Amino acid sequence: MEEENYFEGDDWDEEDWERFLQKADVRTAKYLELFETLHTHPDCDKLIAKEMGWSRKYEDCNYKNESCDNCGKRDDCHIYEVNQIFDNAIEYDETTESDVENIVAYKKSYKLYIKLSKYFKDRKEVNADEDVLEAISASSVIPAKIAGGHGMGYEKDTLCGNIANCKRSLKNARKCIYMLEIVRAKATCPDSDINILIGDAIKVEREVIKWIEYLRSRIWWR
Repeated sequence: MEEENYFEGDDWDEEDWERFLQKADVRTAKYLELFETLHTHPDCDKLIAKEMGWSRKYEDCNYKNESCDNCGKRDDCHIYEVNQIFDNAIEYDETTESDVENIVAYKKSYKLYIKLSKYFKDRKEVNADEDVLEAISASSVIPAKIAGGHGMGYEKDTLCGNIANCKRSLKNARKCIYMLEIVRAKATCPDSDINILIGDAIKVEREVIKWIEYLRSRIWWR
């Protein structure tokens, strides 16, 4: 594992968090790929530890009674990195679900995902279209990233991380719109239906922008 301490200091801006999330994406993908390939191997843990670059011998944590946040050994700890990987993969803690539903951008984006899924599922002639699947996939990421940001919180040390997650939500909202426009150009569905779906996606995009602007308004220390 690299020696960099991602959590040193509490004044990260959006770009700092974006770099961290990008790096976490790479580490997550690598770990999950290794796990998928090696999970039936009797030495799975040791092989993954070696491939991930964890220098310590794979063994149980010797600091079970300490919080990872307060543990001075965490930057050399494979267990801590595994936890970080799965925290990023899961996106958010289920305990935040009821609270996140109060966020308009989350609520509308989740409804969009359900609407798209149902509409195309009912149209069997297009429900396997790759562009349709891309649109649905992008729509599913919009609420997931908002929820991920919400799970990070609104305090000084995590608010910009929250925003970085929401910027990823916005990126997927725009991707969803773009893919739906491609589907419309194929004329495989009634224009009136696709126009409504695109309109709904544009409304979601606007709500995500408004949410990001609100979060940025809470950054009082810069």
